Parts: sequence; C-alpha cells; structure tokens
Amino acid sequence: MKYFFTYIISRTFLTHFALAILSVGIVLWILFKLLGTYTHHGETAEVPDFKGKSISDLRAFVTGKNVGYLIIDSIYDPKEKPGIVIKQDPEAKSLVKHNRIIYLYVTSTQPPQMAMPKLVDRSTRQAVFMIESYGLKVGKITEISGDCKGCVLKQYFNGKEIEPGAAIKKGSKIDLEVGRKDDYSTPVDSLSDGVTEEEN
Repeated sequence: MKYFFTYIISRTFLTHFALAILSVGIVLWILFKLLGTYTHHGETAEVPDFKGKSISDLRAFVTGKNVGYLIIDSIYDPKEKPGIVIKQDPEAKSLVKHNRIIYLYVTSTQPPQMAMPKLVDRSTRQAVFMIESYGLKVGKITEISGDCKGCVLKQYFNGKEIEPGAAIKKGSKIDLEVGRKDDYSTPVDSLSDGVTEEEN
C-alpha cells in the first residue's frame, strides 16, 4: 500500500495523468468541432416565401436555399388555384438553422367528398341555406305544380335526381324543383252573383 501511494505522487504518474487528461480534452474538443460542423452550429438561413408556389416547382425552388420542405396538409378552397402553397411554418424571412424543414399547407387538387343532404320537403329558403352551408352551389330552381307552395319536391345533380346520403364533391351545383300550388277555384262571390242573375 505504501508503494501505491508513493507511486501516485511520483513524477512519472503525475506526468502520465496530465497527458491523459490533455488527450481526453483534445478528443472532446475535436468531437465538439465536428458536431458543430455537422449541425452547422451558429449558421442560419433565411426562410424563403413559399406562398403561391406550385407543388411541381418546389424542388427547384429550394435548391441552394439551405432549407428543406414537407407538405403536411392539403386544404380545399374553391377560390384558390389547386396545388399551390397557401401557408407555411415558419413564416417567410424567418432565420432558421441550415437544412431546417419548412412545413407547407397546400390547396387540394381534388375537392373532398361529402354526403348529399336531404333537401326534399324543406322550404326553398332552407334548402338554399343548406346547400351553401354544406359547401355546395345553388343551381337552377324550377317551379312545378305541387301540393305545397315553395317547398322542395326533388333535388338534382348533373340533370339526375340525387338521393340524400349519396357521395358528392364539395362545390357541386345542385338544381331544385319546388312546388307551385295552382288555384283554379272560382271566388265564392262570383258564383253567388251568377246564381242571383239567373234567378232574376
């Protein structure tokens, strides 16, 4: 034991111990430098403006800009051109690390499917409201003879009657046939006048 304590305080041991600590320090320094180079530590890139860009142009658009992109959602908007970027995260001109992924929201190239609502037996006003609230479009409204005035008798899509619950794309145009109650009766006063004249 005495020899052990004598050895750990000897010049030889202290020299080797110092060299070991120095070697570990150098190795750690090199590793941190390499890690910083790999992750581009301290380097930033400005986020480009993806909005309005077509999906087919994105690959060429990000070339040389030190960022990547990922489309995470598609949104149907009949007012926008299909297949273009309408939103991004982070926003344009933000400073991010090199090779940061920019998340994109694009307009859907196809409108989503939905179930056709039941419009028959509803008033024209209610039917129009439902059509618009479901993301459909009001087409031609035709009046025909019926038992109820102003109520929907039939609903059509592309000239064919469509049943409630049938699959239909948002933005489709729906035509309606609504009732027009015809009144062919003669006023009672007129009949009375005629009978009075004959009797006289």
